[in-house]
Amino acid sequence: MLTIADREEGGVVILDLSGQIDGGPDSEKIQNTIKKNLAKGKKSYILNMHEVRWLNSLGAGVMIASYASAKREDASLKLVSVTERVTTVLKTCGLIPEVFEVYESIEDAIKSFS
Repeated sequence: MLTIADREEGGVVILDLSGQIDGGPDSEKIQNTIKKNLAKGKKSYILNMHEVRWLNSLGAGVMIASYASAKREDASLKLVSVTERVTTVLKTCGLIPEVFEVYESIEDAIKSFS
């Protein structure tokens, strides 16, 4: 199960994720939340992965779809606090560093948008 809390800080939409990104209906909420905020004109997104315990290839697909939705609207999507286990999956799928920029802290990620 995945829970998502979204908030805004310094003009950046931050999605605090907790649980598993496994490609199921809960995982699709990531892309839906981004699309909802894109419709409001928001262009900067951070996925806070600090509490994501598990990610599989279907979950990686959800993240790619979320990234593509943002890119189509000329928006940016970055990752923060990715655990070692999740990093391994994302690297295996060729998503880090080729697709996603990864930061250690939310503050560093927010600064990277300026």
